Amino acid sequence: MSWNAEHLAGFREMLVQQYLLHEMEHHVLQSDISPGQITLLLPVAFDLVDIYKCLHQGEFGVGHTIAHPESFKQRLYQEITELDVADCTDEPALENISADGNMLRINLRPLKRLHEDALSQAVEDLADVCIRSARIIQGDPIRFFETLDIFRTLNRKGEIAVVGYVFVFPPVAVDAFLSDVWHVIRRIRDAPALTHSEAYRRLNRPAYRVVDRSALEGSRMASLLAH
Repeated sequence: MSWNAEHLAGFREMLVQQYLLHEMEHHVLQSDISPGQITLLLPVAFDLVDIYKCLHQGEFGVGHTIAHPESFKQRLYQEITELDVADCTDEPALENISADGNMLRINLRPLKRLHEDALSQAVEDLADVCIRSARIIQGDPIRFFETLDIFRTLNRKGEIAVVGYVFVFPPVAVDAFLSDVWHVIRRIRDAPALTHSEAYRRLNRPAYRVVDRSALEGSRMASLLAH
């Protein structure tokens, strides 16, 4: 894969948006930042496994087929009906998780808020998008490994900046994490889909489904792309 300037900029912007959405609110920020001032922050809501998960989803998408569509729809409906939407006014309906914008997370709380009057139909439509997404072949392991290495470089150089703040994991921690990942990949001959960290679950309460943009564009839920 050739990481041209446009693709690299898209990748960096995707990471910036992830920190902006899920990290900024968990820090006490300075009220006055001088022009050109840069402040380094250690992520507290993200752990490295959450970055890995985001990049894995951005490359491989759903990552599995949905063998039992009706059971999938029932579980999805139960999860959505149990969600509290009272404090989700700032949560976007969609999040981009890939450099080219082809892989997205649909957040279930804003989806519920948007479709409270026709929730059953919304669940049906979302389930269909998920099922169609699962049928689309996604993912190149070599490209995924390159993506992990690009993240390591951007993190080490302090190039993931959000309005004067640069979020940086200790480079030695990134190296150790990726070394462990390579070991697992070599052992199982696959890139595992890891789970979110406890901190990310506690602070960000993730509730979403990963979908392919092309499946969403051709669906009854395509209007979400305008949100």
